[in-house]
Amino acid sequence: MKKLILLSLFSFTCFILEAQKHDFKWLMGCQGNHKTDWSITVMDFDTPDGNPSLSHDFNKQISFNGTTANICSNEGRYLFSCNGRTMEDSSNRMTVIDSTLTGYIPKGCLILPYPGYDKKFVIFNQTEDSPGFLTYSVVEYSDKYPNGKVTLKNMRLVWYDSLQWGGLSAVKHANGRDWWIIATQNSYYGYYRYLLSPAGIKYAAKLQVFDGERVPGQIGQTAFSNDGKYFANACSSADFRGILYNNIFFYTFDRCSGLLDNQQWIRFKWHEITDMTGCAFSPDSKLLYVSTIDSIYQFRIVNDSLTDRKTIAGYVPVPELIIPPDCYASMPFGMLQQAPDGRIYGSTSGSQATKAINVINYPNLVGKACSFEQVGLKSLTFKSGLPNFPYFRLGALEGSGCDTLPNVDKCPLAHWRYNGDTLDYLNFDFTDLSSLNATEWSWYFDDPQSGTKNTSTKQSPNHRFSQNGIYNVCLIVKNKYCADTLCRTIKIGNVVSTKNQKIDVEINTFPNPCKDFLVVNVLDYNPEKMILRLYDELGQNVLTQRLRQGSNVFDVTSLYSGIYFLSILEKGNEIKTESILKN
Repeated sequence: MKKLILLSLFSFTCFILEAQKHDFKWLMGCQGNHKTDWSITVMDFDTPDGNPSLSHDFNKQISFNGTTANICSNEGRYLFSCNGRTMEDSSNRMTVIDSTLTGYIPKGCLILPYPGYDKKFVIFNQTEDSPGFLTYSVVEYSDKYPNGKVTLKNMRLVWYDSLQWGGLSAVKHANGRDWWIIATQNSYYGYYRYLLSPAGIKYAAKLQVFDGERVPGQIGQTAFSNDGKYFANACSSADFRGILYNNIFFYTFDRCSGLLDNQQWIRFKWHEITDMTGCAFSPDSKLLYVSTIDSIYQFRIVNDSLTDRKTIAGYVPVPELIIPPDCYASMPFGMLQQAPDGRIYGSTSGSQATKAINVINYPNLVGKACSFEQVGLKSLTFKSGLPNFPYFRLGALEGSGCDTLPNVDKCPLAHWRYNGDTLDYLNFDFTDLSSLNATEWSWYFDDPQSGTKNTSTKQSPNHRFSQNGIYNVCLIVKNKYCADTLCRTIKIGNVVSTKNQKIDVEINTFPNPCKDFLVVNVLDYNPEKMILRLYDELGQNVLTQRLRQGSNVFDVTSLYSGIYFLSILEKGNEIKTESILKN
């Protein structure tokens, strides 16, 4: 019966879809001499459970001092990064883009796939001068240049104008193929609009200018909603009395013409002096999040307007070890970036490099149900900011006059993540991350003992599995054109048939030797009760910690240099041992 059910579900599946995983790897950090302190951290979202895994790369030469951007192929293979000044390809070869830049502008670089070309990309770069420029460069791949080559460099789009730091963003054209690029002025609320198509880059008519007050030189952020319907600009200003404000400028956006309209201006006083304000939309495009130095706010979008402002969180100083023995509070809130796992991640403000990353776990939920965590995640190495990405998985605007290209992104793309309950290891939340106008959801949990609960048509359901085991969970998403399916194998608890047989679990640890942190990745397995124990050379237990699926990061700065012995147990059965050298 189970095979018949699966066959009927898969029979509607469309297999011509592209993965669109351009943003599935995030690179951040600074190249330096202290390998475990200063190197590149990689967040990889192309994982068995849809949640990010952490690793680091000692071989990267690039440093992200604030300007941070990178791009993957459609299938999620890392291609290259750019920090404004230089581009580094997958073989770690450096190419100077603009030697005059220092790379300090948050969100000052943006990389887009060139429409109509499989192996061609465009780097948009904002210079730091005032007045300055907006430039673009082209990177192409070929048999002769398998790691990419910069074939066009520093072509100017904006000449001698002051641009807002953090005011560079992009969204898909209503035809589902081309791109609109928005660059924001710094002295007043003017927006440059460019169209990237197979024919090249075209300036879209004239500058759009709106009313509003601004403090020139401050750092803000612009963002588009995932449905392309809304555009927001979060920034700072001062009135004629010198009173400082945080601002949100909210607009509707026409994906055909590239025009902004219906400006809504909301402002409120700074709680403290700051020069950075961030913003990001929820994945369902119904909420807007705004970050200031000391607060995270949430606005609902009702009838194309922002309303019902809620304070989600206030900043609490959290000590962070920078360079032993110096310890500082983690920096206040900075900019926001939506990720492929449906979460919103937040950087810290200021110039001090930290490891802290703030996380909004369920940004589609109203109020504190969105589950904000200050320092919910730490990068493995010091970083100043998060990479800048548009939303790549937006299709054509069906029914518009610009929906003129046949068979462009009409089929939905199935994608989802799951998270286990820390108190009940059999209980799981499933979060739909599908794109391209999915209208129906069919879940199959491969758990016949759960009876009628073995399937669900909710978009993001919860399921408690009947017992330990291996489950092939599938999500089928549909619209009127076709369907797509994504299945993941979920291993839960002790799946051993005899007491003497070891559990088949993939676990890796790094770095070894380690200095400040030790990472234990539990891959493709949800532990029932997995424990890590670390012993010194005398056999004394110096660390005992519960392990979860994914990346488990442990601070080992307080441990003395020497050899340690790691033991990992599941329900008392030892499944991995390893010697660890602590420098």
